[in-house]
Amino acid sequence: MYATFIIDSISAILLMSTFYLLWREKLRFYSLRPLLPAIVLLVVSHMCDMLVEHPSIRLSEYVGMPIGSFESIIDVIGNSADAVGISFLIFGFMKIIKNEQAEERHIQELEQMLPLCANCKKFRTEDGQWLPIEKYLIDSGAPTLTHGICPECADKLYGDTFNKQRQ
Repeated sequence: MYATFIIDSISAILLMSTFYLLWREKLRFYSLRPLLPAIVLLVVSHMCDMLVEHPSIRLSEYVGMPIGSFESIIDVIGNSADAVGISFLIFGFMKIIKNEQAEERHIQELEQMLPLCANCKKFRTEDGQWLPIEKYLIDSGAPTLTHGICPECADKLYGDTFNKQRQ
């Protein structure tokens, strides 16, 4: 009888210490917020179970209610707190998973960005070197590059000479 009371007390202490650890981190981790009320509700549920299961604790005498009806009320409160606490846990875990997925997507987006010079179109490597974009395209497995000249640049660079050759 006392062994179960001791085990229940230890598990209640573990739940409360978990709540304390989460409370300390509540500002850093937005996704942990649903876990805080979940743990509070689970502690309430656990305490209600302890009040019903351990006959040495008789609060009904202090309240002035018959033992059966007091235990029924405490049992309903404990079961309700347990169900809502588990719902908050599930919601919290789902929120944590969604936040991790969003962070992974953000990291992938950042990894796909290529720092490119706005003027000469060279790209910056991870070690800070600036290399021609052609090198990146060749190294990244892009199709084989060939050179040509567009009509606008040909007109700028060669003017009438290029236009006479095309005709």
